[in-house]
Amino acid sequence: MIKVGISGCDNLRAQELVRVLINHPDVEIKWVSARSCPGSRLEDIVPGLKGESDLVVHPSGSPDDVDLVFMCGSRDEVSSQLLWLADHESLYVIDMSGSFNRDYGGEVPWKYGLGEMQRRLLVHDTRLVTVPGNAAVASLLALLPIARNQMLDSPLTLRVSLGTSVMPVGGKTQDGFTLGEWADDQRQEVEYALKQSQTDFEQPVDLEVKPVDERRTLAVVASLKCGADVKVLRELYEQYYDDHNFVFIVDHPATLADVENTNKCLISLDKDEQSGVLTITAVMDALLKGAAGTAVHAMNLMFGLQERVGLSLKGTGI
Repeated sequence: MIKVGISGCDNLRAQELVRVLINHPDVEIKWVSARSCPGSRLEDIVPGLKGESDLVVHPSGSPDDVDLVFMCGSRDEVSSQLLWLADHESLYVIDMSGSFNRDYGGEVPWKYGLGEMQRRLLVHDTRLVTVPGNAAVASLLALLPIARNQMLDSPLTLRVSLGTSVMPVGGKTQDGFTLGEWADDQRQEVEYALKQSQTDFEQPVDLEVKPVDERRTLAVVASLKCGADVKVLRELYEQYYDDHNFVFIVDHPATLADVENTNKCLISLDKDEQSGVLTITAVMDALLKGAAGTAVHAMNLMFGLQERVGLSLKGTGI
């Protein structure tokens, strides 16, 4: 069994993680912590968990009795917890703060935790993983097959629709960023990741985020000019995702109903032959594939488990 601690469990991404891990056959949650609600019962702060757990929320966790810590708090919380690494050289860490580890410098060898992009790296001797931000997950899944085939040679437009459950509260994220600042953060992350796949990628990326009423929606519409035929492009996408478990290419426009409460991403392709503009639409559940599901996917790879373990079904959420 993988003994797990979850820090910063007083936010939606952590609560979704709890709902996934509580029924994971290879995981035992040893402790959960949060600054805001110490002493509370976990089942009282995580919707749908009543009767599933006796855990009590601690003000802070300890790395001593766990194999892996999911860090779900704000960036300043994660930065302070990284002190653990100096004294616990065998500790595994998955950072879900959305910080992309820019604040930590180059001293810690973090791996980028998107299984569809870095599966081999995650499988082999990886201890420290940073989970992509919500918008970055959807954008990269939409673009990776083109980038891997060195076909990104025009400016990119990314229009991200994000449900209210993961939108900034009061106009700001839990780290104090405005929506515009957060969108720019995601854009920089997408640019960085695309350059890992296509090293000569230097095109401008325009990423815009807009809120939508469907709470769990995460959708991206990517537009770029591309000379290849749409049938050829579809074959490239089918080949790229053929041995992956959570991404599927569809012929119809996907909706939230197709992916809600699953760890799936559905992608559709459309091309205007007259203008040469390719439109790629990726749709997923913002709290699962956009956050907790991607983190658990990375954990499964890190510990040599089959990718789908614990991610086929999920208990009641919000």
